[in-house]
Amino acid sequence: MTPRILFVFCFFLITAVGYSQPYNKRAVKLTEKAEEAAKSRDFEEAKTLLKKAIGADPLYPKAYRRLATIYSVYLQPDSAAYYYNLLTEMIPADQIDERLWDRIAGLNFEVGDYHKAQQAISHVSDPNPLLAQSIAFSVKSVQEARPLEIQELPPAINAYQLQYFPVLTVDERTIIYTKRDANNPSSDEDMVVSVRINDEWIPSQSISREINSPFNEGACTISADGSTLIFASCEGRSSFGSCDLYVTYRQGNKWTKPENLGSGINSRYWDSQPSLSADGRVLYFASNRPGGVGKRDIWSSQLTETGWSEPVNLGKPINTPFDETTPFIHVNNDLLFFSTQGYPGLGGFDLFFSEKTNGQWSLPTNLGYPINTVNDELSLFINASGTFGYYAIEKTESGVTSTTNIVKFKVPFDSLVKKKASYVTGRVQDGITGKPLGARMRMSNLNDTTDTYWVNSDSISGRYFLVLTEGNEYGVFIRKKDYLFEDLKFEAQSSTALRPDTLDILLHPIEAGASLTLENIYFEFNEHLLNPKSRSELNEIVEYLKLNKSLTFEIQGHTDTVGTESYNLALSEKRARTVYNYLLSKGVDESRMFSKGYGGSQPIADNSTENGRDLNRRITFRVISNK
Repeated sequence: MTPRILFVFCFFLITAVGYSQPYNKRAVKLTEKAEEAAKSRDFEEAKTLLKKAIGADPLYPKAYRRLATIYSVYLQPDSAAYYYNLLTEMIPADQIDERLWDRIAGLNFEVGDYHKAQQAISHVSDPNPLLAQSIAFSVKSVQEARPLEIQELPPAINAYQLQYFPVLTVDERTIIYTKRDANNPSSDEDMVVSVRINDEWIPSQSISREINSPFNEGACTISADGSTLIFASCEGRSSFGSCDLYVTYRQGNKWTKPENLGSGINSRYWDSQPSLSADGRVLYFASNRPGGVGKRDIWSSQLTETGWSEPVNLGKPINTPFDETTPFIHVNNDLLFFSTQGYPGLGGFDLFFSEKTNGQWSLPTNLGYPINTVNDELSLFINASGTFGYYAIEKTESGVTSTTNIVKFKVPFDSLVKKKASYVTGRVQDGITGKPLGARMRMSNLNDTTDTYWVNSDSISGRYFLVLTEGNEYGVFIRKKDYLFEDLKFEAQSSTALRPDTLDILLHPIEAGASLTLENIYFEFNEHLLNPKSRSELNEIVEYLKLNKSLTFEIQGHTDTVGTESYNLALSEKRARTVYNYLLSKGVDESRMFSKGYGGSQPIADNSTENGRDLNRRITFRVISNK
């Protein structure tokens, strides 16, 4: 006998108080026949007989309770709650035992009738704390809800019965998501992609034959620049567990053959739903491996010089004794979104966020109604500026998910993403031929020496993406063998400075006489001592010189024209020599480099303005020869 059927029998043995008064004999007889049908496991006949009993005597409570019990056990909560609620209208509240009130509260909460759930739970002296808190939260959240501007993405994307787990590139012009053609176990999960061209999404198509297979692939994450894709695959591939994580890299318009991330990440358990930080250095994912707080937990791993580190459970307060799934780390690297059943919510899985401050995650916050509803909300994507979100909305029939469609919504509160982010994109090209170049790009937060990451421009298209986070100042060093390096500076001190930008980077072959300004070399005012934030760029120059061993060069110091000519000449010479000495200390051979100060004799801007004077105070790198 199954547990559900046993529950029906046991529940039928419980007699509610208040059934002793005379009722319509036909209703009583029909209910007795229904009980016999239930004992014979003919539940459809039992439901038919109980409905007839209610028709014969609409005030006969026993028929309502029996019918509600059958609907409840067979996972039809809407019908169960309906008949239980009718039952409470005909029996005095003090004649209904607390166990039934608790069940009625749970069913009303499950179907989203939060006020009836609140009324029912008030009759329970010692309710389940999470249920009671969830009911109270839901009532308040619906009352205080802000309007949600929401729109379904077009049929070019919502082209299947089920589509979910959307992720986008930082420019929101490419979307990758999981699709299924039908809601049954035999329907294959695949990843599809759509690109937005002139504000129109083109029809989605399989992401790659290298990635999709006759088995299940989905739940992916893509790096901010769109070059690295990590996804989950279950069955059919070389794996360590039931579901493993795999990585593939884009080269032009093609993806490489996926590689298993290895036993350092994957276990013999379920590992899925990855989310990669914008700098590609931290991977978050969900797993049911041992050693966690609850069932499915969120874990993370750091990318090191030798590969991915051993995953670490995020612990409390992120993880709970219940399930946590679908992590999404915002491009600012400080805001984590995920789904959980372990905190007060509106039913099923709700979406929460937690903010990292000084390395610690805050107590998760429910995103509230109407982002969260009585249904499961999973796998949220929030854009760089924190203005729009994407996720899938379920549509249910008889308590079962029938379809899911991906929607875009305007975030209804400005304070969600405190540190906004944006991006710079463009192509790295040969400055003479215009040929696309695959170059190494190092992006450093000049105010935090630990915040450094590397990206490569695409070797076929030359395309690159750089993510800028509010409150930071960045230096970007671009290098490629046999080309003179390029040096850029980006300031993102305020949200007003965070606007998407396009910048093509031209690299020129190394030739005698070529020169460029070192944008991220800083000195104290009227001093020749290096500011510590200059070290990142100078260290990159050291690596560049190792790559181009035959290059000889001159470090040139320049000033504005404020002050005497002799003073400026001496200051420029000292500053050039300081840079020379730093490179020397890092192993650069002294025979390859020279230093010279030029004072204010070679201005590149008008010395009558502060901005012009600032441009003239500089260090330049000039090629002498490359033989």
